[in-house]
Amino acid sequence: MQTPNISKTSSLEVPRRKSSAAPCTAHQMKMSGSDAEAVSSLNPASKTHKERGLKVNERKASRSPVSEVFAWSLLNANWKQLNQLQDDLKRTKDQLTASESWKRQALQEAEEAKKQLSEMSAKLEESEQQLLEISVSEDDRVQELRKISQDRDRAWQSELDAVQKQKKMDSIALASALNEIQRLKVQLEKAYESEAIQIKHAESAHSEIQNLRIELTETLALVEKLKSNITNCRESETMAIEDFEDSKARVESLEGLVSKLQEELVTNSSNNGEKEEMEKLKTELKFTKLEAGQLRSALDASEIRYQEEYIRSTLQIRSANEQLECIRTQSCQRESELEAKLKKTKAEVEELRAKLMDKETELLSTSTDNEELNSKIEKQLELAMELKKLEADLSEMKANLTAKEIKLHSVIDQNEKLKMDSNKLSDESAVLLEAARSAEQEALKKLDKLTEAAKKSSKRADFVTEQLESAQAANTEMEAELRKIKVQSHQWRKAAEAATAMLSTGNNGKHMDQIISFDSNHNLISASPNSEDSDDDSQKKKNGNMLKKIGVLWKKGQK
Repeated sequence: MQTPNISKTSSLEVPRRKSSAAPCTAHQMKMSGSDAEAVSSLNPASKTHKERGLKVNERKASRSPVSEVFAWSLLNANWKQLNQLQDDLKRTKDQLTASESWKRQALQEAEEAKKQLSEMSAKLEESEQQLLEISVSEDDRVQELRKISQDRDRAWQSELDAVQKQKKMDSIALASALNEIQRLKVQLEKAYESEAIQIKHAESAHSEIQNLRIELTETLALVEKLKSNITNCRESETMAIEDFEDSKARVESLEGLVSKLQEELVTNSSNNGEKEEMEKLKTELKFTKLEAGQLRSALDASEIRYQEEYIRSTLQIRSANEQLECIRTQSCQRESELEAKLKKTKAEVEELRAKLMDKETELLSTSTDNEELNSKIEKQLELAMELKKLEADLSEMKANLTAKEIKLHSVIDQNEKLKMDSNKLSDESAVLLEAARSAEQEALKKLDKLTEAAKKSSKRADFVTEQLESAQAANTEMEAELRKIKVQSHQWRKAAEAATAMLSTGNNGKHMDQIISFDSNHNLISASPNSEDSDDDSQKKKNGNMLKKIGVLWKKGQK
């Protein structure tokens, strides 16, 4: 609302630069509508002044061009003010239409708010009913769930205690079975170790038996060799005996020959020729004796060697047989002992395996029992989790119930706020409607006044040309008055600026419209002093009325 006033003051300050009389008229046009009524009450005195001015003008026949220029400048200023007032009127009409549209929008928003309020109240009632029903059903359900949960807790607690006791017993039995299995495993490992050791011993014994068998075969081979040697010795002995017999027979034959030869020598000693033969025979006999002695000595040595070899071979055969018998007896005893130990270890292993199978069956049965107990415990844990879930659902339902109650209270508060806002909006819309109506009435009044002022200004424009000479005569008086009016207008301007500054914080529209009307009426009235300011009393009255009006506006601004 302040921008039109600034534009008016800026547009009204243009003639002030052109002439000395224009600033006074431009400043005096900033009067309120009430000042226009006061000026209209002073119209008879002004008419008398006009008549006097007309008489003076009739006396003067000549018109100066300066007065005509001044009149045309005043006329242009009045037309500019009229156009500006028309613009202001259009603006006020636009503001009125905008205020009416805003009022309609406010009424629509108020109706929508009322509709929303009614819908919210209906929803609120429905939610309250649902909340009551839900609260009642939830209380019953909560009590039933509590009873069911307590019964289930008791049953589950009893079952859990029984299962825990059974689990403890089964754990003790399982621990004992595991200990027994460990002990049997240790025994089985020991039996396996002993069996391995016995197998090693058996293998070593078997290797020894094999070695003994090899040695036996070797001894048997030696015995066979000895037997073959004995047979060879016997054959050589028989051959030696045969040779000895042959040698004996030969010796005997030789002895017979010697005896024969000796007899022949005795008989034939007389013959010399035969002596040489006898010597040859003697030498042959000696040789044969020597050979017979050698043969006898060789025979004796062969007999002695044969006997020694026979004794040694018999001794070796006896020792070999004795060793073979000892080895056989030892191997048989060792095999029997090893077989007995092996049978015993096999029996122990079988017993341990049977015990292990029994323990494994017991362990399987205990493991199945444990699995059943674990399944029961898992079921109980699942039931406990379901119970916890039910309790959590119950707590969530309670939380949802409290949240719904909180939402209900918040909705109630919002409805109350909406009711207050709708009441405020309705009051504000009514106030705005009244303000718009008053502004429209004031705008219509201003329009009427402006049309009247335009008519008066058009009539006055006709008279201005005639009153120029009287204006020239009264120009000197008006200069002094203009000085006074400038001082007063400066004071009024300060007072008006202070009033507008104070009134701009509140009630901008109403007081600014009054200031605009004050300016327009003051502009209309300011044209008359150019022709009617001959009387000082009327000017003083006008100035007094203006000061009174400004004082009233000042008091209103302070309120």
